[in-house]
Amino acid sequence: MSEWKDVAHFLYGRGFWYADPLREINGLTEEQLYWVPDPNSLCILWHVGHIAHRERSHIGIFLQGLQPTIIPIQFEVFGCEWCSTEKVRQSVDSVESVFEWVREVRKKSHDFIVSLSEDDFHAIPPTSEEGLSVAHWLFITTAHTALHIGRIQLLRALIEGKHERVC
Repeated sequence: MSEWKDVAHFLYGRGFWYADPLREINGLTEEQLYWVPDPNSLCILWHVGHIAHRERSHIGIFLQGLQPTIIPIQFEVFGCEWCSTEKVRQSVDSVESVFEWVREVRKKSHDFIVSLSEDDFHAIPPTSEEGLSVAHWLFITTAHTALHIGRIQLLRALIEGKHERVC
């Protein structure tokens, strides 16, 4: 296995603690996953789904060139637009269906990483308007994940009353 693959797998949750949204929400109730500090905030479940939505978009659509329809319609609420908690509730079948989709997305990401050769990491996909390589997109996506993990941690700290919780 190449060093690039090792790093990519690590950053996609096989070691890196800031990459697994399901780990961050372990033990939370459905009520807590939908809780928001005010009506203009995004709930924890939205952040979890958004991580998967962007990961699937970046890897499936941008890197693999798959059609946007690879994201099931009920999970489009996790896209790039603000979405109310009520709209999330109405769109998804259940919290568990979101978790299952997140696991499926992550598996597909790891499968893609396994398929890459050393040279593939340096290739610039035709869909990359900015001229970014596969490696760039893989690592940008994990940085995006870390940003939302931080938001999940903040919301969880508010729920648990641990306002100075260390990450």
